[in-house]
Amino acid sequence: MSIIKEAELPGLGKKFEISLDNGDRVAVVIHDEGMREVYHFPAGEDDPLSSVTMTDQEARQVGSIISGSFYQPRLLEKLETAVADLHIEWLQVEIGSAIAGKSIGELGLRKNHGIIVIAVIEDIKKGRKGKTLINPGPSYVFTPGHTIVAAGLQEKMRQFEGLLTREK
Repeated sequence: MSIIKEAELPGLGKKFEISLDNGDRVAVVIHDEGMREVYHFPAGEDDPLSSVTMTDQEARQVGSIISGSFYQPRLLEKLETAVADLHIEWLQVEIGSAIAGKSIGELGLRKNHGIIVIAVIEDIKKGRKGKTLINPGPSYVFTPGHTIVAAGLQEKMRQFEGLLTREK
């Protein structure tokens, strides 16, 4: 299992270091202005073997390719078919939304709307990371500022997104 370390680089951005299963490490520095630097460290080495610098757009394109947006290995075709209609979204509960102050059970999200709440990420306060709650139960109450990770069919997700935004 890969290990990811994260470090703040004050005045510069953030650094992510990934330890790969083969012992190599990859470090990614994301500059505040969007530029990315990627470094490859062979197993047991402290100096990078290679590096590349990319603009924000280039990094996003490479990320899309790596994530399988352009090509998915044949091994994953069966999984893709199984989840072809499934959409997973990260949505923020806004102040004044129709569901603020209501629970998952009260809304009957799964039964009435076909929506599954996978996780909830609390809002970030005072520079700390928000707490993540995986698979919240029916008693979880939607709170403005929290981010909801939910899954469902595309049309159902659109309807759910409408509930999360402010009432017009």
